[in-house]
Amino acid sequence: MSGRERTTDKPRALRRASRAGLYLVPGYPVIKAVASVRDAAAGGIRTIADRHQELAAQRADPRSRTFNEAMALRSQDALSLEAIERSCMRRKQVSMAFAFVAVSFVIGSLGGHNVFGAFLGVLFVALCGLFALKYEHRVWQIETGRAAPNEPLGGYRQFFARKGAIKRLLDPHLFD
Repeated sequence: MSGRERTTDKPRALRRASRAGLYLVPGYPVIKAVASVRDAAAGGIRTIADRHQELAAQRADPRSRTFNEAMALRSQDALSLEAIERSCMRRKQVSMAFAFVAVSFVIGSLGGHNVFGAFLGVLFVALCGLFALKYEHRVWQIETGRAAPNEPLGGYRQFFARKGAIKRLLDPHLFD
């Protein structure tokens, strides 16, 4: 090693040693951790603010697409609507099967006085229910879009406003 390389390594090593020595000072690791959390939170807050602005811009034009507009925007190599419906039904059935297993876990946890396990099971049932809702809503949009292609596609509020929405949501469509 030449003399110049050693002299540039010494300040770097000295800086590292001094930084490492700071962690021996009582309270410094806590201060450093708080500063790190503050920096991470600031980045998260900026991200949330940016996303809020994007959503506000989307809300400025509240008009939903119609079924015909959505079909016109599809690419040529997109799946057929029948394939999408089958896929959604399959995924909904899998979600409902996992929800059934989770409900069994909740019942078993409550029987064994495991409140934390029951809480986790309820959360998993809710998650599976949200997935089932998502897939049923897609199928419902395809069905209503075919029936009224020039009407805006309905959202979740319109889905639940229809009579029999809960029954439809809980129907696994096993024999269709």
